[in-house]
Amino acid sequence: MSGILKIEGTKEHYKSLITKYCGEWMLNSYKKKGDIISKRTDDLEESIFSFTKDAGLERWIEYDTEIGKYFPTAENELHKFVDLYSLRQKTL
Repeated sequence: MSGILKIEGTKEHYKSLITKYCGEWMLNSYKKKGDIISKRTDDLEESIFSFTKDAGLERWIEYDTEIGKYFPTAENELHKFVDLYSLRQKTL
């Protein structure tokens, strides 16, 4: 698929998206059960990941039917950055 993929959302979705990606490490490192911010950002992530097939990126994100959630796959380019980060941490 080429071109632009339009995903509609509310102002609250956009705020959650900014929160999610600007503060990902902080959100996940102190996540508590029932945390409302984590719940909103997790819900938004699921919503965004649900468009993966429409975007032609189903190799990047997979849906686990047993858990009922989407997860990044090894095909996702993020893994390259995680590996690079891990390598750099070992050299410090």
